[in-house]
This record gives sequence, structure tokens and C-alpha cells, in this order.
Amino acid sequence: MINEKKKNLYSIWARFNNKQQEQLEVLKKKVNKILEGPYFPIHMTVSSRVLESERELIKKMESNLNKLSRFSIEIDNYGYKNTFFQSLYINVKRNHRFISQKKIIDTIFNCQPSFYAPHISLYYGLKNNTVKKKIISKLPKLKKIIKINNLCIALNDEKKLKWKIIETFLV
Repeated sequence: MINEKKKNLYSIWARFNNKQQEQLEVLKKKVNKILEGPYFPIHMTVSSRVLESERELIKKMESNLNKLSRFSIEIDNYGYKNTFFQSLYINVKRNHRFISQKKIIDTIFNCQPSFYAPHISLYYGLKNNTVKKKIISKLPKLKKIIKINNLCIALNDEKKLKWKIIETFLV
């Protein structure tokens, strides 16, 4: 019997300009202090379930950066669901520039089209919706436009609840 090596699972994350990155990280820490979820770097997943080697992903990103450009996202308040990885988050509106950048990234990394609900997670876990609503009621009003300055290749281990940014690229 052949022993196949377990493949790592990667995602492409968008990260924000420094000031907004810090503000969002503080907000996420505030939520997690109450709800006690696992640690993860603040981000917005652009593409996921990428199964190529780390070296190949970095090479593809470096050779295709000229096809990508900075873009902004428009956020639309807080949201919550009864799912572990979309438990409490910031809604992100779709706009043409953002979706066109996502399509380019999906093409670069051979990501298959699937349902995509853009958001910025503040908490991973399963808590009662009443608790999440109460927390949301105490959160600050959000700035409507967030600038995307970086794209990252992130290693995902959803079973062990560990995430690691492998490489960051300025767009």
C-alpha cells in the first residue's frame, strides 16, 4: 500500500492597510476576549481550498502580481451565522473591482467557482445567537471603505484550528 503524504490546504487572504489592519485586529481581540474563540490573523478570504505546494503557490503569485492591483472593499455592518467559521463577522459588499480581482486570483490558482460570501471574521466558534447579537450591539460603527494592500498565502489547518501566513505580497 502506498503511503500518500497529506497535502496542505492553503487560502489566499486579503489584508488591509496598516491602520485599518490594527483597528480590525483590536476589534477581533475584543470579540474573542468575550467569546473565547481560536486565534487567527484578521483577514478576508479571497480564494480557498488551494492544494498546490507552498513553493508553487509563491512562484505563481510572484509571476502574476502584475495582473493584480490594489482595490477597496465596502463593508456592510456586522453579521452572524450558526456556522463555526462564519460565526460573527463583518459583511463585505461585492463590487466590480473586488470581484474582478477575485476572478483573476481564482484563475491563477485554479480555484473552482463556488458560492462565495465575502466577509471578515471576528470570531470562529459556536455560540448562541442571542450572545452574538448582544456583542454586536456593543461594537463600534464601522468605516464603510477598507483598502486592500496585501494578498497573503495562508496555510490552513482547520482540524487543529491553526492558521499561518506563509508569504505576503504587496499589490
